[in-house]
Amino acid sequence: MSQKPTGRTSSMAKGVAIGVITSIMVTILSAGILAKLVEKEVLSEDKIGYGVLVILMLGSYLAGKIAWSKTKRRRLMTCALTGGIYFGALLSMTALFFGGQYESVGVTALLILAGIGLASLPTHQGSRGGKRRKIKISTR
Repeated sequence: MSQKPTGRTSSMAKGVAIGVITSIMVTILSAGILAKLVEKEVLSEDKIGYGVLVILMLGSYLAGKIAWSKTKRRRLMTCALTGGIYFGALLSMTALFFGGQYESVGVTALLILAGIGLASLPTHQGSRGGKRRKIKISTR
């Protein structure tokens, strides 16, 4: 359901930018926490992939939710645009820091798609308060 934009909503570009920045911050902070857990040997190195799975889905989910909460319109388009830019940012970081050694790009795309897909689902906002009407069927 699309809502009318009010004075409290942001433009599409601003909402998407805030969502992408949030997702990148969540990704960096979560990766730092994951690295600290591996360093302290709380988490073994062979379990890092599961941590990355959670980080990517959490980052994309929060990005979509925050972007839509800022714009309040076109939920699917806002979430898809946010996820696409987040994916592009991750690819750019890979090119910048790792010399373009792309590994598991398809899996990363699917995880971001799953997180954004969850964020784009409509949520239950409570009952509308309407009365239920009984339908009378006459049999003549």
